[in-house]
Amino acid sequence: MFMFKTLVAFFIIFASLVNALPTPHQRLRRSCPNKTSSGNSNDAAAAPKSTTKSSSPSKSSAKPESKSNSTTLSTGTKLLSAVFPIGVKTGSEGWTTVQGAQAALPLSDATLRPTKDLTALPHPYVSAPDGTKAMEATYAKGSWTFGSSGGSKKGGFSFYAPGPAHVDLTLAKEATFGYSVMFADNFEWNLGGKMPSHFQSTYGGDSAEVATSCSGGRRANDCWSARFMWRQKAPPSYSANKKICNIKPLSECNPTYGASVARGSYNFKVGGWNQISQRVKLNDPGQENGEIQVWSNGESVINLSGLVLRDSDKGRIWGAQMQTFFGGHTEEYASPTNTKAWFADFSMAITQNL
Repeated sequence: MFMFKTLVAFFIIFASLVNALPTPHQRLRRSCPNKTSSGNSNDAAAAPKSTTKSSSPSKSSAKPESKSNSTTLSTGTKLLSAVFPIGVKTGSEGWTTVQGAQAALPLSDATLRPTKDLTALPHPYVSAPDGTKAMEATYAKGSWTFGSSGGSKKGGFSFYAPGPAHVDLTLAKEATFGYSVMFADNFEWNLGGKMPSHFQSTYGGDSAEVATSCSGGRRANDCWSARFMWRQKAPPSYSANKKICNIKPLSECNPTYGASVARGSYNFKVGGWNQISQRVKLNDPGQENGEIQVWSNGESVINLSGLVLRDSDKGRIWGAQMQTFFGGHTEEYASPTNTKAWFADFSMAITQNL
């Protein structure tokens, strides 16, 4: 398997990169006021301190019920540790689609409850190359964003997922979202692309309708998104807010599309499963005390604090922004080949209430 550096994005985007090799990062997209509380004009509206720490993954309470299913349950326990790195939650506080886990829900539309689904970009549930049930994304050669300028070449999928109704994310001050992703052996990263995220994948805002409008360069004061992104190369970093835009290994702030933070912090591989998780903690209104943390395969790789994600008590976490595509918003981001990716083990937890 080839190893590639990844980036994650928070609109923040966080990602990692390598010279001429793919990398993940996080895009942090905060639709924000023209100025932060410090008077600087930027997209992230944040003044974070960045630390990178190892995390001790929690262990699942799931136990084998018989010898015949012990292997499945053992695998499920390991996956839970990766997608729920700070503690397994079930019932009204969380849900998971990890096969073999206690109280696991099926990976299906009935569980995710898609809204604003782009039906031209299906998200079928199939068997991944190793037999795991997964959501499949197909990227046509030459596709970028959700379709080329002529609309003939499409790639990825796009919808919003509030998840099971018994878990009310609007009660969460802090929530964690994780999943597994496998990239096809022929996956070529080009300049970059988006992936589902809880906060890039969770979206937030003053209402569900407002929350789903905060992406694609649209700016407002009442919503935000924080998305994972893969990258190949990184452009130079620039921004007036040095505290967030110069976080190592590499960060970039764009006045329209948000902050790309901590590129080069971890790796993605092709042909095998990668587990990624994201914890988002809302700031108290009027204070710079929001947090975002990212885990790769159970290890803490990005840890940001001092963020401003909302301006009032109305700001809430609403669900997962389930989008993936090549881009970027220009043709140079287009997929070099017909390729696929598979997504599984979606899990969400409320780890602190408002």
